[in-house]
Amino acid sequence: MIAKDKSLLNADILNVLNPFNGEVVGKVVNANKEQVHEVLSRVSQFHCDLSSKEREDVLLKTALYIEKYKDDLAVLISSESGLSLQDTIYEVERVVNCAKYSAKACALVEKDTTNEYLLDDTNYPELSVITDPMDLIIGITPFNHPMNQVAHKVFPAIAAGASIVIKPSEKTPLSAFKLLEILLDNGLPEGMFGVVVNDNPVQILEDILSFPELDMVTFTGGLPVGLIIQQKMIDYGHGLKRYVPELGGCSSIIICDDANIDKAVDLVVKGCFKNSGQRCTAIRRVVIDNIVVEEFIKKLLKLVRLISYGDPLDRSVHMGTVIDEQAAYNIKQRINSAIASGAKLLYGGEIRGSLLSPTILDNVDLSMDLVSQETFGPVCSIIRVDNFEEALFIAKKTNYKLAGAIVTTDEEKAQKASNELKVGQFSFNGPPGYRTEAAPFGGFGDSGNGEKEGVILAAQGMRRIRTFYVH
Repeated sequence: MIAKDKSLLNADILNVLNPFNGEVVGKVVNANKEQVHEVLSRVSQFHCDLSSKEREDVLLKTALYIEKYKDDLAVLISSESGLSLQDTIYEVERVVNCAKYSAKACALVEKDTTNEYLLDDTNYPELSVITDPMDLIIGITPFNHPMNQVAHKVFPAIAAGASIVIKPSEKTPLSAFKLLEILLDNGLPEGMFGVVVNDNPVQILEDILSFPELDMVTFTGGLPVGLIIQQKMIDYGHGLKRYVPELGGCSSIIICDDANIDKAVDLVVKGCFKNSGQRCTAIRRVVIDNIVVEEFIKKLLKLVRLISYGDPLDRSVHMGTVIDEQAAYNIKQRINSAIASGAKLLYGGEIRGSLLSPTILDNVDLSMDLVSQETFGPVCSIIRVDNFEEALFIAKKTNYKLAGAIVTTDEEKAQKASNELKVGQFSFNGPPGYRTEAAPFGGFGDSGNGEKEGVILAAQGMRRIRTFYVH
């Protein structure tokens, strides 16, 4: 797959590999600084003259197209990411929903909010509150949801009428280029959305941030890179530009002594192993009361043994690979370190290339890197506790404040856990990773700076607010 821009076709080419078998599954332009700035300049100079209704139509047509070709798009995502088709079909369905909700946001962002700011005192001048779209937004997206993460930045930008350039992961760029192609085919004007990628992510970050006229950076990825981007923005004179970082997580699910164990097991299996455990809101710590832990483990093992893992393009496979062999190796090292420190391997712990088996460890504690840091893979780490207060202490013991959950029949416990953890989203008898497309999404601490995504706030945040006074 090559970007449609013919002026770039003579550039260096980046081969995209299938993590499962190492085969080349696509090719994209490996953009140098001159080419990056060419795209940024073209997009920054574009002015969208589509009405909110016309932007809505583009998004709705895009949703219909993606829905129609869901299976083909899932194959594309699985080919470059190693995620199972079962996971990527779900991802494509989320892209469809994101387009539909963003379509609803088109008119909302242009709503006149002046009356919300008027005072009763008639001595003030007449005022109007005006919003208009930013000229250039930079979106930087990770490998773990290569189309959905792009959609969650591009679709709100379209709703806002703002121009955007996406820098996808160099490991999974095909989905971003494909989404660009789909949007253009469904009425998005040339120049409103661009994609740039390079096999050296540090260099292309420098190339992008050295461009002087960007208005905003929205980034999804890990904490270390998020902090580098923030510092580079300062270094290149963008320190006061808007920065929306959606960073990592180390989410706990607390399972109380009164929990519905079947519900808890179902949540843990999905929360630890869906998407090969590669989600910022995945369950990293299963914090469970000793009273119910044996029943929980027995039922958990029964379900996890049914998880098939292997070739992501095999439709019977539940779980594919992690992103590459190095990632699998790093996770395996943390598993081994935890076992050496006293954790007990109950299941899995095997790697073959980029394939890491679903893994369960018992007797894990907070001294282990496996749970003190974000371990981005299919690992279920069980931490035993004697009571709710101890569980709450462990769940709070992290600088990541993205998500959390509790399984209990006691709503007071759920409210207390939510109020004390103070994470961006918390679920009572549901998964930490649950979100709706419209609701605010984002974390605090090492998970983010409090800026929110979710299509409504994301779209509103991509517009400037100005006040016009008549004296």
